[in-house]
Amino acid sequence: MMIEKKILLQKQKQYEKECIALRRRFHQIPEPGLEERETTALIASLLEEHGIKSYPLEPTGLVAYLGAKEGYTVALRADIDGLLVEEETGAEYASRYPGRMHACGHDGHIAGLLGAAFLLKELEGELSVRVKLIFQPSEENTLGAKKVIAQGVLEDVDEIFGLHLFSDMELGQYSVEAGPRMAQTDRFSIVFHGKGGHAGKPHQCVDATVMAAEFVLGLQTAVSRETNPLKPAVVTVGSFHSGSQYNVISGEAVVEGTCRSFHEDVAARLKTSIEERAKHIAACYGGKAEITYDFGSHPPVINEKNLSESIKKEAQMLLGYEQAQVEPMMLGEDFSWYQKKVPGVFAFVGCHNPDQKECFPNHHPCFDIDERALKDAVLLHLSAVLSAQSRVEEERSFLKEKSKGKRE
Repeated sequence: MMIEKKILLQKQKQYEKECIALRRRFHQIPEPGLEERETTALIASLLEEHGIKSYPLEPTGLVAYLGAKEGYTVALRADIDGLLVEEETGAEYASRYPGRMHACGHDGHIAGLLGAAFLLKELEGELSVRVKLIFQPSEENTLGAKKVIAQGVLEDVDEIFGLHLFSDMELGQYSVEAGPRMAQTDRFSIVFHGKGGHAGKPHQCVDATVMAAEFVLGLQTAVSRETNPLKPAVVTVGSFHSGSQYNVISGEAVVEGTCRSFHEDVAARLKTSIEERAKHIAACYGGKAEITYDFGSHPPVINEKNLSESIKKEAQMLLGYEQAQVEPMMLGEDFSWYQKKVPGVFAFVGCHNPDQKECFPNHHPCFDIDERALKDAVLLHLSAVLSAQSRVEEERSFLKEKSKGKRE
């Protein structure tokens, strides 16, 4: 049994204003990763209002089920955490908590999945697949997906779908393209230990600032001279701290940064390069390098080809236009941990109003979304469900015809 496109679009329209109102409610209560208690409670309450029973995760987040009681299960995931950013949007629905903000669109992700859930609940009798809703905590610090998986959430899941709102994509653009979509993100912290002393007596010291500076400058060739140019990679030093005042040679310098790549062999090579450089440079100056390297905080997001094509087909019918060609991003997403366990597709959704002159990127204090993008989010979640249902029913029809042929 296939759900008619006309019915889905009519019901989506009915929930449009509610989705916007919900997004604004969640925008006002941003909470850091693994602290999303108010957010979790509100999601559970809203699901209950619509007759959907939910099950809590630890320490925050929740799951819920729709559709068939058993059988093929498609999971729909939304991340729910905010950021430690002071909001500067001036919106009437701005964050109620100083120093916290939904600066990455997760409020819209929650609202989009809730809208899809409410709609699917109305049509539950027509679903031949089971739908599992995953409201995941702590995406920003890459801890959430692994905690969710450790609680057995994927054990009854056959495939998974998720999405992200991006302000550098215009409203009406979406992408469910196959292959690498987001990068593996690794993090490093290096403490260079030298010997401090007077600025006028450098020969008595081991200058940690100079060690760290040479490391940062030399690191720029890790990509340009040590990485296959056909395999993109980024190495960025975002933090450099050394010294206490102008006339004291620093005995300690701390450098922190990140590596981004779409290939695990490239990520491994960058790790080796960074560690070797730090040790060798420190040794040359008579110092030491203490290295902390968080390798594989999550792997790259890679969309499964056949699943991407299937969802794209449904999305084109529901949204009424084809997807945009969107280049992979050197951003990270712990959705990739789910894809290591089950086939999965992660979509990009544009939320920037092209009529606005200034576009603030995700994580900016003025970041906001064009709320019309919530419609696309809802319809893309529905596309994933329709895709799964279509494939399951095709398989059942095939087996039925095969069985009939044997009897004849």
